[in-house]
Amino acid sequence: MSKGHTTTSNFRSTLLILHYCFAHFSLHHYAQRLPPYAILLSMDSKVHHAPQAILFDMDGTLLITTQRSDQSWQHVCAQFAPRFGLSPDLLLHALRERITAYRKDIEHDAEKQRRDRLDPFTVRQETVEAALVRVGLKDSTLAAEMVRAYEALREAHRELAPHALETLRTLGDRAMRLALLTNGNATYQRRKIEQHHLAPFFDCILIEEEFGTAKSDPRIYLAALSQLQVTPQEAWMVGDDVAFDIAVPQQLGMMAIWMDPARRGLPEKSTVHPDAIIHSLPELLELEKEASTSA
Repeated sequence: MSKGHTTTSNFRSTLLILHYCFAHFSLHHYAQRLPPYAILLSMDSKVHHAPQAILFDMDGTLLITTQRSDQSWQHVCAQFAPRFGLSPDLLLHALRERITAYRKDIEHDAEKQRRDRLDPFTVRQETVEAALVRVGLKDSTLAAEMVRAYEALREAHRELAPHALETLRTLGDRAMRLALLTNGNATYQRRKIEQHHLAPFFDCILIEEEFGTAKSDPRIYLAALSQLQVTPQEAWMVGDDVAFDIAVPQQLGMMAIWMDPARRGLPEKSTVHPDAIIHSLPELLELEKEASTSA
């Protein structure tokens, strides 16, 4: 299903430019005066207008992985440890320690987080190499082989979220304009898009490495809105990450919908409050239908 673009009035284009200027000015001052995402629209303060366009996150929203990362590493350790007379548990323990230390190291470092997203193979190889050193091995070739085995497992256990294609197809039948926004390495993300046949459903696909900025930089959302030729008030954003997919879209004036398939609920101290929470993609169709009916 290849979708085309519709033209809009100069008035709409002018509104979008004004929203960009307002968002840029506001976020600049928030960054100086307040903690991230401290000022947000509440769930009760925004009318849920019928959307002309919907922006989707990919990983965790349209695609899911049925094996936890730790389980994948456990399988890798069981595969490789016996080659060197090592206990798989010993190797796994060393690897868990290095992963924990690495995550703590990048927790408050935006540049390291960006490298983590854009160069995942190198980051994983470095982490595995450090774990191997802890158990008395120094072998970068082995580390790379283990990372390839890990990534193969992740790919093998990645699949479309339940009813993902059905939801996208239904939205297309309703003439909804769709965008896909995803952070990460372009090669990795494009491979996922191709393997799961997502591209034909979208009028706009923006990937962090290709576009140059990541969610939650407002520029990537505004670029998608511009390509879809809609204003923020005419668009919804759907994603599973409160920081990346909810906070800034709300600040821009979009309705932001949090995908919570595990039904864990928001973190207790979360300052971000989605406009709506769904647990499955068909619930999005119901929301859109209700909004369109009441419009």
